[in-house]
Amino acid sequence: MLSKISITKSNSHASNNEKDIPEHQEEAKNIKTLQKRRSRSTKLDIRKSLIRLRKRIMSKNTMKFTQTLKKNRGNPNKYLGRRSQYIGVTKNNTNWQALINVKGAKKYIGTFLHEVEAAKAYDLYSLAMQGKKASLNFNYTGKEMAKMISYFLAHGSIKPLE
Repeated sequence: MLSKISITKSNSHASNNEKDIPEHQEEAKNIKTLQKRRSRSTKLDIRKSLIRLRKRIMSKNTMKFTQTLKKNRGNPNKYLGRRSQYIGVTKNNTNWQALINVKGAKKYIGTFLHEVEAAKAYDLYSLAMQGKKASLNFNYTGKEMAKMISYFLAHGSIKPLE
């Protein structure tokens, strides 16, 4: 009888080890998929295109950027708290966020305290990504845009409202 008990114990111990290996492999697989998901969402890097745009503005000195009217969706009389009067801006709780479409996917630009700050951030990203075809919220002179670009390159954000 003693031999039967020891055999049973050793078999149960072997089966426990076999169960541990697939669990460990499954954990590693889950970690890899999480890492892949995180690596998909990359922040837009617009520094190179902004540097090129600033050089173009400085060389021409008379470049102007004109605004595009926002297309109204739905009934304009009905006020929805999340809607903004600016392109690419929506309300997120008490703050305003800016989003831009890149190759059919919405990319997050940032969250701002003021609606105008979010609209200016959208303008900067839109110019960097789309160039002359960009839809803008405001009119800018070449000097104003060069100042915005310089501030962004130095600080990594747009200049806050005063």
